[in-house]
Amino acid sequence: MTTSNATQNAGQLYVQHVEFLRELLFGEKVALILVDIQNDFLEGGSLQVPESLTILKPVNELIEYIKSKHGLIIATQDWHPKDHISFASNHSKKNVFDTVQIEVEGATLDQVLWPDHCVQNSSGAELSKALNAHHIDYVVKKGMNRQVDSYSAFADNNYCEVTELAKILYQHFIEQVIIVGLAADYCVKFTCLDAIKFGFKTILVKEGTKAVDSNNIESTFQYLQSKGVLVQSVSDIIHN
Repeated sequence: MTTSNATQNAGQLYVQHVEFLRELLFGEKVALILVDIQNDFLEGGSLQVPESLTILKPVNELIEYIKSKHGLIIATQDWHPKDHISFASNHSKKNVFDTVQIEVEGATLDQVLWPDHCVQNSSGAELSKALNAHHIDYVVKKGMNRQVDSYSAFADNNYCEVTELAKILYQHFIEQVIIVGLAADYCVKFTCLDAIKFGFKTILVKEGTKAVDSNNIESTFQYLQSKGVLVQSVSDIIHN
């Protein structure tokens, strides 16, 4: 990339940032989406994300701020049956983190195999008690179909079914979504991409997410920016 192109790209990002802040200040409707901040994804859980506990403080700061601006707070919850197709324990002679191919309504999908996690009605599936949960307006469950995984909070990985998330956002006339949660390189990433597809201005907060593979986080941020997601810090949102 030439210096002039880099300068131009930086200028475009700055303009987008200023436009977002202006819209936030003057009342464009905003929702904060808390993606899968559940015990099994936090440190000590069955599918723990490294350094995941560090997101709780900035996430709670955002919850308080967005609620003070009369924004909507939505939490999502992985909510798997015990026989879910993403669990390595349900595949003979396969190990955690292997990739297999699965058939879903005529489509062939790659499926990463995970440790059992977020099993319905288990303590691991519960939202973290460290969240300021009294401000949460809606909880959207996903991953309930045993035959297909659901990284995005909007739909399963094959778009066989959509969740109620988009409907809730449309009903509340939300135009912008701010996204935090776990994990950056999976459920957060695909939720951001679908938020763009569903027509929402989308912001990902850097301090509010961590990745399964910490080596992936910067490349994930760059990829999402290339798709139209604004990657911002907490201070960009709260203090400007």
